[in-house]
Formats: sequence, structure tokens, C-alpha cells
Amino acid sequence: MRKAAILYTKIENFFFENKGTAEFLVFFRISIGTMVLLHFVSIIPDFDMFFSSKSIVPQDIMSVFHPGWLLTFSKITAFFDSYGITESTVILGTKITFITLCVAIITGFYSRVSAFLLLILQVALLKGSSFFIYGVDFFTSMSLFYLILFPSDADFSLRRFFFKKETKNVSYMPVKRMFQIHISIAYFFSGLDKLLGYNWRNGESIWKAIHLPYANRDFNFDFSWMADHSYILVILGWSTVMIEMLYPVFVWIPKTRKTWMLLTISMHLGIALVLNLYYFSAIMIIWNLANFYFEKESVPVTFPVLKRLFYRKPAPIEV
Repeated sequence: MRKAAILYTKIENFFFENKGTAEFLVFFRISIGTMVLLHFVSIIPDFDMFFSSKSIVPQDIMSVFHPGWLLTFSKITAFFDSYGITESTVILGTKITFITLCVAIITGFYSRVSAFLLLILQVALLKGSSFFIYGVDFFTSMSLFYLILFPSDADFSLRRFFFKKETKNVSYMPVKRMFQIHISIAYFFSGLDKLLGYNWRNGESIWKAIHLPYANRDFNFDFSWMADHSYILVILGWSTVMIEMLYPVFVWIPKTRKTWMLLTISMHLGIALVLNLYYFSAIMIIWNLANFYFEKESVPVTFPVLKRLFYRKPAPIEV
């Protein structure tokens, strides 16, 4: 019973004891709001080609690939059309609403409510045009979900400025721990999936990625020399696998946390520069910084082997 009580205390302290600062809430809110806003503004010129009835892929074709009960943008436009509101008006209202909600999140004006409404609108847009979405859109949805859970407008926000008496101290640690475990699991299984195949172990996936027709267009790096040095591709492939698979181990250890964050962020910067996936890289860097950069105290490691390796006390100096 004593061991069970000790274990329960450790778990309770892990999820509820404050081992950082609330600065990450402000950083996460502003950075995610800014990233989502910039991402949306970048596709405004092509909005009709993605989401309207003039889409490259007709809406009736895309509707085959999602359940009928799912709220999509085409259903929203059809609903307003039944009341005599044209599609162009709905599209204009959608753009204004999306931008307004992003600004509300950035400035901290009831960011939870704004994130909830923006999440509904974002999912409606993406699920109705699933042919055009990729990783950053899924991570955007998850980021908005965490903004709903976090009291991110408690500090450095318009809500705090106008309604000071309404602010209350709310424990954010359980959600932060869930967030940290979430990103750790995501990286581990991403690395495990790469390890199970041979393409990453022999460097083939790296070679294919840097020669995709839509990649490497902004800087036009010349990678032809790698054909004569294939071992570099193997090293890059294995490095990616190891960085991702070992992320749940070394990012939790205080002595290796900064090193592993640097490796992970460097990996995403490489993806941004070579594959030109700027928004995906940005959101992953934001997730890393928000989760582990603002940790002020160490998270205790319970594995004896890791304790011996990374928590070895220095031998006393004899005088």
C-alpha cells in the first residue's frame, strides 16, 4: 500500500505540480494565432479554387469521401443560399470571420471561445475539401483544441486588460502534461513507422523527398552530388528516425532536453528550406518550444538506468 501511495503521489505531482511558467501560454496563443492567420491569408487568392462551387475538384465528388452528417463549407453555403444569400457573400463573410477570430486569439480576447468557433469553421472548410489538406491542417485543428483547454488569455491579453476582476488562477498543468505526452507519442510513432520500412534506412526516402517536383523551388539547392555520396542519405535517414523515436526519452531529461530540441527544430528547419513546407515546420517548432522550452524545473526520471547515466552525482573533491 505504501508503494501504491508513493506511486499515486508521483503521478499526482507530475500532472498537477507547477514545474514551469505560464509564459508558454502567451507564446502558444500568439504564435499559433499568427501562424493560422498567415496560413489563411496565403490561400485567400485561391480560396474559390479550394472551397467554393468553382473548386478544382467538384464538391459533389468530394462529398463522396466524407459522411453525410459532417458539417462542410458546401453545406454552409447551401444553407444560406436557401435564405437568398449568395455564395460570394458567404465566402466574404467566412474570410472576415476567420481573420477576426485569429486576431481575437492573438490579442487574447476570449481566446477559448474564439478558438472553439475557429475550430468549427476550420474543420468545415477542410473536411469539405479533403483533397487539399496535409499535415499542417491537422496540427492546426489540434492546436485550436488545446487553445480551448488552456486558459491562454489569462495574461497579456485584452480580456485581462478590460476585465481584470474576472480573471482567476486556473491550473493548466494537467493539460500541459497531456500536450507534452501527445507530442512525445506523435514523434515516437512517426519514427517507428519510418523504421519499419526500408526506405528511410537506406536513404531512399530522403532522395525522393528532395527531388519531389513541388519541393526545393524557392532556393533551388543542387543535390545531384549526393548521388555519388549515398552514405549521406543513409545518415540523414537514420538521423531522422533516431531523433523522432528517441524524442520521448531525451526531451524529458533536463541535461539532454535542449540538445534534443535543437536537433528536432533543426530537422524542421531543413524540411522548411528544402521541401518548402513552411507552415508545417513552423507549427511543429511552436509545439516544441511551447511544450519544453519554458520548463523551469526538471521532470523526474523514474528509470534507474537513466538516473545512473544522467543524474550521476560528482565525486567529492579531496583537499
